[in-house]
Amino acid sequence: MKRTSLAQFLFATSVLCLAALPAFAQEDAKPQLPQEERVQERRLREEGLREQRPEEERLQEQRLQEQRLGRLARQKLKIIYVTPEMTTGRPTDAAAILQQAASTTIPLWRYGTVAYNSNSYTGMMVGRSPFFNGARTTNIPAVIVPVIFHMPNGTIFDPAAIDTACGFTASAVTLIQQSPLLSNISPSINGVNVGTGQYTDIFQRSSFWTDVSVTGNSYHTVLSPVTVLSPISISPTSTDAITFATGLCGPLGIISFTWFQGQLQSTIIPGLASSGVGPTVFPIFLLYNVVQSTTTPPKVTSCCILGFHDSFGTPLQTYSPLDFDGIKEFGNGYTSVMSHEIAEWMDDPNGSNPVPVWGAEGQVTSPNCQNNLEVGDPLSPGFTTPTNEFVLTMPNGITYDLQELAFYSWFYGGTSLGAGGLYSNNGTFKGFAKACPPGGTN
Repeated sequence: MKRTSLAQFLFATSVLCLAALPAFAQEDAKPQLPQEERVQERRLREEGLREQRPEEERLQEQRLQEQRLGRLARQKLKIIYVTPEMTTGRPTDAAAILQQAASTTIPLWRYGTVAYNSNSYTGMMVGRSPFFNGARTTNIPAVIVPVIFHMPNGTIFDPAAIDTACGFTASAVTLIQQSPLLSNISPSINGVNVGTGQYTDIFQRSSFWTDVSVTGNSYHTVLSPVTVLSPISISPTSTDAITFATGLCGPLGIISFTWFQGQLQSTIIPGLASSGVGPTVFPIFLLYNVVQSTTTPPKVTSCCILGFHDSFGTPLQTYSPLDFDGIKEFGNGYTSVMSHEIAEWMDDPNGSNPVPVWGAEGQVTSPNCQNNLEVGDPLSPGFTTPTNEFVLTMPNGITYDLQELAFYSWFYGGTSLGAGGLYSNNGTFKGFAKACPPGGTN
């Protein structure tokens, strides 16, 4: 989903409570003692039994209890997707299109359509129009900025370091470069061979397949060239960051969403201008096992935002901070949320592309409704809508998860322009959205 304000749908994290252990049964023949004495007697008896147990048995019980508590703690952590709300400070779509024409921001194209509800809609996307330039390749320069966090308790989260404790032989920076987000793949989309490309490039081509297929594998929107900058270091205070012991191969850093968003826009991005970061490139701020809380100070129970995309300023500056989940706290494939956010950056860079109101799909649970073209939201994993993530093993031996995404035609309706005549890129949506309320899919 997307980005910015906390006008967002927060999907509640589950909070588990430990039930008290049952008391020992009372012996029928024993005279009744006052409650305080019975508790004391039971405590002494249990301590005596514990002292008689072999040391190894006690240690084994302790290990099992620690594992149990670790599992319970991990169940508290759920992915929170931040849905954008239009705010001031960003140029309108029309102004942004003029900026791209002057080459002062990234390439953008504008569309207009009449939706299934007979209303007209306009919006803009990254790249070039598939309707008029179906054989064109558009390169969007991308910059990876590794962000090292020095947490208040001394823990360091470094995406440029190799985390051998979690079994890696390369850093998160290298692993994301080798992922399907930045390397070419050629998956079948709804049974159709749509060619090769980065995952979001393939998604975009698949979404407009009816129009671009006449030129074959010729329409591309590519993150290229991809430059890796030297890491930057941030030392948040205890007001803005905490460290959580997960019981996995490493801890989790939790920072304040509001604080970090402010740091990126006011300090970090302007400070990287001399390194080539500006409106004409797409900076990805790569975090490692660091997620965001919706509260300040951050809390485990208000966690976890793994990434978002946002824009601000004139000329329009787009950007996205993304967490590489090396400890597999949120799944096995590391990059599901990354694919969600980069695809939404491509199809709704300003967070303002209007669509007929939809809901009751993915993270927009009934009775909630949403009215922007956030292609990841209707199929966010972990909600009631069944989804089909792509699971791909790359030449580096790492298996990555990529979220299924909703096509342009799902939002606006009519006969699908998408690959296979479907309305999402891995077969879940076979019809377009229903108006919300009540929402759902045809």
